[in-house]
Amino acid sequence: MKASRFLAFTAALAVASATVTVVGAKAVRQPVFNAKADVAAIKQVEEILATEIDIDKVMPLYADNAVVLDLFSPGIFQGKAQIRAGFAPQLAAIKSIAKTTPEMTVATNGRFGCAASQIAYQTVMKDGTTFAMNVRVLDALKKVDGKWLVVQQHLSFPVDPATLTAQTSAPIQPRTLAWSAHPLAPVSTTPANGKAQIREWMDVGGASVGLEKLMNYYGPGDDTLLYDAFSPKALIGKQEIADFYGPIMGSYNGISLTMPLFAVDSDGSFGVQIDTQHLTLNMKDGTKRNVALRQSDCMRRVGGKWYSFMEMVSYPADAKTMKAQMAY
Repeated sequence: MKASRFLAFTAALAVASATVTVVGAKAVRQPVFNAKADVAAIKQVEEILATEIDIDKVMPLYADNAVVLDLFSPGIFQGKAQIRAGFAPQLAAIKSIAKTTPEMTVATNGRFGCAASQIAYQTVMKDGTTFAMNVRVLDALKKVDGKWLVVQQHLSFPVDPATLTAQTSAPIQPRTLAWSAHPLAPVSTTPANGKAQIREWMDVGGASVGLEKLMNYYGPGDDTLLYDAFSPKALIGKQEIADFYGPIMGSYNGISLTMPLFAVDSDGSFGVQIDTQHLTLNMKDGTKRNVALRQSDCMRRVGGKWYSFMEMVSYPADAKTMKAQMAY
């Protein structure tokens, strides 16, 4: 009897030790990464957002203070009233919509979540016209009263670097992200501190000079995904990101940054931020360039430091010319 109790106790202790780490006298619960129910619920939200054309069925999926960066300039919606005003005319003009989602990556700790997707749309308009377009989406979600709501949404097309035109039909090249054994660390700071640290992360990291400094903000492992404005496919892993950004980071030797829009949320382990940026670049050839871009990040705090592990950088397109709006 004593032996059986000891074995039962040992088994229970083993299970507990897999989910709880003791720090000093305080137990810190390990995050549950991508629980099936949460992933399914997030995918259901994404499915409705991608296919529903009734604005009254779409709006309940957004948090009251949600921020959206839309495909076309100016394309900045803050709060549900602006989101409704921005999306209602677009949806009202559509007769029917079909889509496939060749690529979707979801990450969640049960409190926050992100979904990065590339979606191929086939649309019939009420005026009889038809069109197809491939869209990239990075949504940040938060569980509020047991329901997953979008708090940040970033939509974009990749841009042709030669013509600076939005590539609405760039072929989708599906990528798969292989998660590390422990994608997320336990909560290690307060939500308020997390938000402040992420703001500092953007102020400093957004003004990086040199590739080595920039790469300190991704990771910490290779389970990292980036949708950049000039790459039609997802960049996965730090080496792909470094190879892609190397020439860009080597072209200037000074930078200043302001963020007209910045929104952030965090639970102290998982963080999400979305912003618009005005950058002044001091190029190595002696010229200066003013650049306006948008960025959103899903972030994790590991070892007391924040890292981006899902990111989108983009420019809105002019709806008439389809040129990327890159200057301010």
